[in-house]
Amino acid sequence: MDIPKSAPDPNAPYQKMYVTLFKAVTAALNMMEDGEFMNARAVLVRAQQETEQLYIDAEQ
Repeated sequence: MDIPKSAPDPNAPYQKMYVTLFKAVTAALNMMEDGEFMNARAVLVRAQQETEQLYIDAEQ
């Protein structure tokens, strides 16, 4: 089954979304190196929620 691809929204704040996720991934990797896996997970989940909200807000 092919999943239809939608065209990117030119109004979506992709730069802010990218920076948010990149910083979260970097922080999570550092936490995982220190054995803080649950904290790393929390950082990634929060970043996912923030970027999703940025995308939703841009569509309104």
